[in-house]
Amino acid sequence: VLLIGRWAPRTEPVRLAALQFAVCGILSALVGLPLEQPALGDVLAAAVPLLYAGLASTGIAYTLQVVAQRHAPPAHAAIILSLEAVFAVIGGLVLLGESLALRGLVGCGLMLAGMVISQLEPRRRLPRS
Repeated sequence: VLLIGRWAPRTEPVRLAALQFAVCGILSALVGLPLEQPALGDVLAAAVPLLYAGLASTGIAYTLQVVAQRHAPPAHAAIILSLEAVFAVIGGLVLLGESLALRGLVGCGLMLAGMVISQLEPRRRLPRS
């Protein structure tokens, strides 16, 4: 988030996102291919989830993050991005009909409360008379 905050205003955001995708893909392949030994059949069987994760989830969402972060302070972007898990839970509840235990709901509530509290203006102390 901090590096994007530094580089996004200085460069074309789509080019920056594409460069990050390329670097991450190359580094992941250098580590993953020797350690995982993927089979072509397994890759083809998982083609739809792989394409979704690569194109929609990562490609579109991350590129939009880089574009939006050109105009947002890094601290604000970090707070919003820290709520990714909360949004994932909401999406799972609404779109997939999943449920969440009380412990998970409390955790989501605490994360949301922390974000809201961090954005509140500090109270100014009144001078003592």
